[in-house]
Amino acid sequence: MNKADLLRELNNHTYVMLQPSPISGVGVFALQNIPVGCREIFSKPNINDEWITLSKNEVDDLPSHSKFLVGNYCLYDDDENYFLPAEGFKKIDLSLFINHSITPNIISINDGDYFEAIKNIEIGEELVLDYGQIV
Repeated sequence: MNKADLLRELNNHTYVMLQPSPISGVGVFALQNIPVGCREIFSKPNINDEWITLSKNEVDDLPSHSKFLVGNYCLYDDDENYFLPAEGFKKIDLSLFINHSITPNIISINDGDYFEAIKNIEIGEELVLDYGQIV
């Protein structure tokens, strides 16, 4: 991304920020109105991004601070495998802070490559996802 693209992004497509959540810990909140169907809420997937699968036993053997990060910010499957960014927690991915709700306002597309607003989201509203519906 060059300077002009960055300025365009900051002016037109900066949708969310982190702040304390009444649901749990930290959440993702709208900085501007997000229209239904929007898929530009978070950064586009990078073909160089890699995810590594760790078993529950491997996570249990981690120091408590690392176990906390994995348990709170990483997805897991029915077999209790956790999916972690290959770079660990050195870079922040705001989508890791999306809280769960049975009444979501966004959905996951392609295992979290994109997230799409399924309703109009107002400024200040928390973005929430039904973890059981991640596809």
